[in-house]
Amino acid sequence: MSHMSRLQEILNYPPSTAEIPTDNEDYYDDDDEDDADDSDYSSSEEDEYQLSAQEHWEESINQVKLLVNQIMFPVIGKILGRRFSHLIWRRIANWWFI
Repeated sequence: MSHMSRLQEILNYPPSTAEIPTDNEDYYDDDDEDDADDSDYSSSEEDEYQLSAQEHWEESINQVKLLVNQIMFPVIGKILGRRFSHLIWRRIANWWFI
């Protein structure tokens, strides 16, 4: 037997139908149940975490207040405190030592 005839025999050989499933519904049965569970779970979470526009506004205001109180006041106080302390010390030093 030549190589070409063996190759033709392999290519013309019909595939077995035992490995190919004929019923496609078996593949999708499990997916439908999982999708239903996921949609129920996500809808309950969405209802729980929905905020009105007023609540969003109040939360934003609270965040701005926190930013000002925790960051802006200390930085501004540090800068102004150093400038005024130099000014005051210069006046005291000029009065005391001159």
